[in-house]
Amino acid sequence: MSPKANAALLTTIYLVAGLAWIFMSDRALLELVDNSALLTTLQTFKGASYVLVTAIMLYILIYVALKRERRLSEDDSLTHLLNRHMLRQQLDSQLLVCRKNDKPLVLMLINIDDFKQINSNLSMHAGDEFLKSVADEMREQFKRQVILGRISGDEFAVVLPGAIWPEDVIPEAEQLQERIRHINIEELDELQMTACIGISMFPADGENSKELINSASLALEEAKAHGPGCIRSYKLKLQETATERARLLLDLKSAITNQHLSVVYQPQFGASTQRITGVEVLVRWHHEADGWIGPARFIPLAEQHGLICSITDFVMQTAIKELIDADLLYTDIHRVSFNVSAADFNSDKSEERFAKNLAALPGDWSVAQFELTETAALMNMPAIRKVLNSLTQRGVQVSLDDFGTGYSSLSTLRQLQMQELKIDQSFIADIASNPNDAQIVRTILAMAKALNLRVIAEGVETSSQANFLIKEGCQELQGYLYARPMNIDQLVNFLKNHTKTTTKQS
Repeated sequence: MSPKANAALLTTIYLVAGLAWIFMSDRALLELVDNSALLTTLQTFKGASYVLVTAIMLYILIYVALKRERRLSEDDSLTHLLNRHMLRQQLDSQLLVCRKNDKPLVLMLINIDDFKQINSNLSMHAGDEFLKSVADEMREQFKRQVILGRISGDEFAVVLPGAIWPEDVIPEAEQLQERIRHINIEELDELQMTACIGISMFPADGENSKELINSASLALEEAKAHGPGCIRSYKLKLQETATERARLLLDLKSAITNQHLSVVYQPQFGASTQRITGVEVLVRWHHEADGWIGPARFIPLAEQHGLICSITDFVMQTAIKELIDADLLYTDIHRVSFNVSAADFNSDKSEERFAKNLAALPGDWSVAQFELTETAALMNMPAIRKVLNSLTQRGVQVSLDDFGTGYSSLSTLRQLQMQELKIDQSFIADIASNPNDAQIVRTILAMAKALNLRVIAEGVETSSQANFLIKEGCQELQGYLYARPMNIDQLVNFLKNHTKTTTKQS
């Protein structure tokens, strides 16, 4: 019922009850009392009692309304933690106490990694349930005197008065991350969510709530830039880092708009034949002032700020055109692998985007392969599965990159139709000397064989690594031992020389 209807109903009830009281009480007094003086006195008491009762009723109504208004102004309606405004007020009040008693204070900002994937690919209800569960976990963990708040959609705050850095803070932060990772919401299936945490301290990082929140926000941005589940504390250099990141972001936008990016190709080889089986396409950026900037630096920035789709489209369109113009596709090159991000699948038009890019292929789409990491797949599984299932029906191949480093490799294999596993280079580096890495690789190879999946090892740099992989049955190899990434002209020359060499050897 609307507030207007409620007000009308209560007024009507009050009006009917008041008229009934006046009419019935007057008739009762006339029937029971004959003395006019006594009747006058009772009429006076009756009027006074009516005013008293209505005054009490009015007080109750005003009290309930004001209490509800205050609660709504202080609380976040979903989680019932403090909202941003009240958190700042409480934080300023607590800072006065800490300043007076010369005590420290710590502020933690918590941001759920890739939370938008829940709302966009599952449901708003699942997202709300998850946020409420995060709030419940915070209340369960921080039972001593702390201040808890939700300051934006998926960002929370914890104020720890008197906490000593780092011994009182890091264990609490890690425990909260663990609690968030194990939140069990039915709609999330097997997905494990993570959180980044930024930390600032009073008085070193700020004298008031605004300064502390700004410092913690910079620390949080630094944590998010280093990947899911990171914790960072504020340092003065973070201000410089944030300024540098903002500059780099503007330059990246300009580079994308003006097509100042480029692509290179790293060949992949059959382990037993040494023949080229395909190429992986990699993006490069030559900055006018800073020179070559590595993908590890600008790709996360692009993902955070919604630029990754433009980069993916550029890489696919450029590589397909260059390989066709060089007459390499379907002749010397029978498989071209593109790296795709979870963010590439966020839009309802993702399938249309990929299909438009692949439409430039003059032949079968089986020449194209998408590489995505386990972590990316798990962050956006429903949307990725839907798009890839459609594309694989048209011939596109799928490779699971960085295999073995994600949260749930077997779950990913079960949900996605794929043709290839790519062993992460972290397992390859010490494979000849580290028994644990060697055993992991053997296990991956055995599992892939049982599932009839092709396996390629990346980051092969030494003969001992290659010999081990060939002996254990790895089908394909990629790395500096065989070829470095190269532009299209270098690739043409490399293929000519490689063809001559393999022809002589055969």
